[in-house]
Amino acid sequence: MYPRPAPVTPSPQLTALLQEAAAQGLNLMDELLREAREALQRQIDQTRDLFERDVRARVVSALALAAPELRQRYPQVLRAAFERELGDNPTTTILDTGPSSIGFDQLELMDEQQVQERISAVRGLQQVLLESEGELAELNALVSGLLGFDQVRAERNPLRPEIYLDALQGLINELQGDALARSRWTQVMLPLLGKHLRAVYQQLLRRLRQQRVQPARYAIQRPAGGPAVRAYPPGYGPGEAPAPAGAGAAPGLALAPQGSGQPATASRLTVQQLHGLVSGAARDDGQLAQEVVNLLIANIAGDPRILPPVWQLIYQLEPALLALARADFNFFHDKQHPARQLLEEIAQHSFAYEREDALGFEAFIGQLQRALADIDPGQVTSPAPFAAALAGLRREWAQASAAQQAQQNAAVHALQQAERRNQLARQIADHIRAQPGTVFVPEVVVEFACGPWAQVMAQARIDGRVEQAGQPDYVALLEDLFWSVRADQGRQQPAQVAKLVPRLVRGLREGLESIRFPTGQIQAFLDQLFALHQGRRAERPAARTAPTQAGPWLAPEEARESGFMDDLGEPAVAPGASAADDFPATEPAPLPGEFPATEPMALEDLPRPATAPQPVAAAQPLALEQLQLGDWVELLVTDHWTRLQLAWLNEGATLCLFSSAGGANHSMTRRMFERLVRQGQLRPMAQAPVVDRAFNAVAAQALRNSVYMDIREHPAS
Repeated sequence: MYPRPAPVTPSPQLTALLQEAAAQGLNLMDELLREAREALQRQIDQTRDLFERDVRARVVSALALAAPELRQRYPQVLRAAFERELGDNPTTTILDTGPSSIGFDQLELMDEQQVQERISAVRGLQQVLLESEGELAELNALVSGLLGFDQVRAERNPLRPEIYLDALQGLINELQGDALARSRWTQVMLPLLGKHLRAVYQQLLRRLRQQRVQPARYAIQRPAGGPAVRAYPPGYGPGEAPAPAGAGAAPGLALAPQGSGQPATASRLTVQQLHGLVSGAARDDGQLAQEVVNLLIANIAGDPRILPPVWQLIYQLEPALLALARADFNFFHDKQHPARQLLEEIAQHSFAYEREDALGFEAFIGQLQRALADIDPGQVTSPAPFAAALAGLRREWAQASAAQQAQQNAAVHALQQAERRNQLARQIADHIRAQPGTVFVPEVVVEFACGPWAQVMAQARIDGRVEQAGQPDYVALLEDLFWSVRADQGRQQPAQVAKLVPRLVRGLREGLESIRFPTGQIQAFLDQLFALHQGRRAERPAARTAPTQAGPWLAPEEARESGFMDDLGEPAVAPGASAADDFPATEPAPLPGEFPATEPMALEDLPRPATAPQPVAAAQPLALEQLQLGDWVELLVTDHWTRLQLAWLNEGATLCLFSSAGGANHSMTRRMFERLVRQGQLRPMAQAPVVDRAFNAVAAQALRNSVYMDIREHPAS
């Protein structure tokens, strides 16, 4: 769930800053070429093998020949990269897929030189973070301010280190000539680039300070609850390969097994070893496969979305998965492998349960235990046992979801019916207000006509009851209603009004009852109408002040079917927003001064904990249109978070339906959704696939290990 960001129109100040940064690319390249030649020459001097000395000498000569083109083009490439970052398709900033990281499935497509280039890119990024952390933090704040953001959006800074590194690596790869020479340049120049970016950032910061640019503020991250404490099984625990200081931004976090002959500190798997495994060069290395499987399982179980009983069962699968990995190499390659699908679907189905005492969780664990019990590690020679377990679980899950699907279908039908009626009711209300004679009608009656009565007329039209023989004429009733309360007409003919009232009251009552309008509110309006007919001013009930504009109206059964959550007391339209933010072009008013004619769960009715959690500030707040069917969110109810899955979203992303594992429905408008997000009562869950994410974490761990070893072996460069 990573939507395209909105493009940014640069201000003259930002444009000038980027032009200066691109121009500095020339001096930056001069420094890189000078130090790269010196580093490569040192390698020649330290090499005793004559053949290797000759190879390295050719690399230096090739660099000298390419230097003029590198000096000329690097500023141009930088400027193009900066401009691209301001559009809606910037370089990815997701940590596990960026140019300075590596994905597990990428390894199979890479050769050894490309692997080494990726190591060099990460070294360059870590060098920046090590030497210019303070400068980069200030630059992110100032550039975010120039971009018009209230909060720091580091991932939108076109001057971030990844852009410089990616531009240099791309330029080198585009050059003609010896591929080996270009690979050697990359291995030397990318780490050097990281070292020299600090001076570039310092110069740009001086310019921004002189211009008195106002920085954006950094958001304060407040967790919704205390840190989760995870009790790992014996022999396992969180661990990372040692990394150089300042490398904290390196992507991914792996959990490494402890004991069993393995160092207790961390995994020592390198990306070169992992590349050999997935490329087939190290296919028969049982110890290597074991380490990869160990890390994979630990990363899956380390996902904070998975409850302990579930990840304990996943740990128990480790011996069987290890046997499978040794017998079936496709486990590492095929994303549709039955064993990988089994792990993924177990994890995804477990997301429905936020606590071990959640409704249905005990039965869910029982299903898993029965299905996994037949997987005997000693008998695993193919994916068949995993495929059989998956098929059995899918059958049970399908049966359990049938009833829930029926409830969801009923809820969706209710919402679609309400949406259609509200759209039509708004058109009717607009038509009523456009009539010239409406200005002579008391506002309390006009509000009734444009609210509840418009709903009655809309429902009659939807049901096909308009102008049918024997059916009420709701338009005529409305005309009689208006006539009876006009001071210039009805009030001057009290005898005719008295004769009309019984039929009028009966017709209004029957019409409102046809849409299940609450009896109490029907009587409240009739009392107001009686006061008007008696020549008294109709008083609004003091029980509740009417909102300036009501939200969409649902009949009581529609609200119950869909679990509709109404935002009572919240202004219907936020400053700068459109009134069509809920149902498009529909805002039927409730009875003046009364509650809306439904019995939904209101925001005020949601029980809150003694200490309400603070919302987690995010660079990109959760937006309804970002969600896809099946995505999970968490809603704060009473004192705990309830997990809900998006079951339906209307075409305009203005109305949505979520369902819990127990089958409870929760529907809301976009306005309600956004209000819950603002108040920290609704938050997203990470949607990334668990197994793919775990495989990528293994690759990231191996990459960090290789970077650390590379720094130890080549500290000078």
